[in-house]
Amino acid sequence: MSKEKITYHSIAKKAGVGVGTVSRYFNNYNISNEAKQKIKQVLDEVEYVPNYAASTLKKPIKDVYLIVPFNSEEKANMEIVNGVKNALVREKINFFVFISSEFSEIYKEDLKILQFRNSFGLILLLPKFTTKELYEQIEKIKTTKVIVYNRKLNNVDFEGINDEEMFKELATLIDNKYNNKNIAFIGLDDEDLTSGLIRTKSFINNVYNNNVFKHQLKANNHESVYEIIEDIINKDKPDIFVCATHTIALSVHNYLLENNIRNKYIVTDITRLGKTQNIKNFDISIIIDYASLGYRIGNKLLGKDSNLEKLYKIV
Repeated sequence: MSKEKITYHSIAKKAGVGVGTVSRYFNNYNISNEAKQKIKQVLDEVEYVPNYAASTLKKPIKDVYLIVPFNSEEKANMEIVNGVKNALVREKINFFVFISSEFSEIYKEDLKILQFRNSFGLILLLPKFTTKELYEQIEKIKTTKVIVYNRKLNNVDFEGINDEEMFKELATLIDNKYNNKNIAFIGLDDEDLTSGLIRTKSFINNVYNNNVFKHQLKANNHESVYEIIEDIINKDKPDIFVCATHTIALSVHNYLLENNIRNKYIVTDITRLGKTQNIKNFDISIIIDYASLGYRIGNKLLGKDSNLEKLYKIV
């Protein structure tokens, strides 16, 4: 073989791997350690010397795919996308956004397709209701870098907002400012990991000086809030409404305004940086910088140090 022309095909044949694997090896994409060793052994045998002059004429193109589930309410996702894009384009990496489904079964199939595109990396914004099977599929990906947003999986990099810390801080702030008040906490049910289980549990477990009444919704929409808010006012007699999502906060605010009782209550909001027009409508607001979060995700994929500043503030 050392006397004949060395090609990807000839290397692949002798190493017992696919031609695509050899291509990924030379273009610095992730392949298994076993495949790397086989290819390296073949190259050592033929005393292969790379032609750096020729290789620099055309640098390998690196592609990154960000998969986002379709959800018309998740405007914050687009800010994350823009933040990731800003981090990657600086390194001249091709960046593609793949709009998938909010249903895990369809998302799984889309992910399978992108797994075989030999990409430099995958960034995954997962469906709200992610199945165990989808988690397991992600944990098995070994051929490319993977970063998951806001979910902790085994041996998979993640980046996101610390919802537990955020709502603990909100609870502490309210406890320090008010005593013996009735608080109506309105969030989503426990099937929603972040806006339901984590935010609800963290807030309630860190309130000591006030009384908390928990209310969890099946859907994050105005109709669900309007169905229960009158009963909450009559039964809980709240002084404070703590809202786990921006949609819930707007719904509570609008109901109180429509009934000319807004000034009787303290209402919290959770929103994104740049939505300053809404901050004045609420007494306490959590403001999240999703664009900076996206930039941090992009840098993590590139192996760069992340800015460790908090991605939210409470005002």
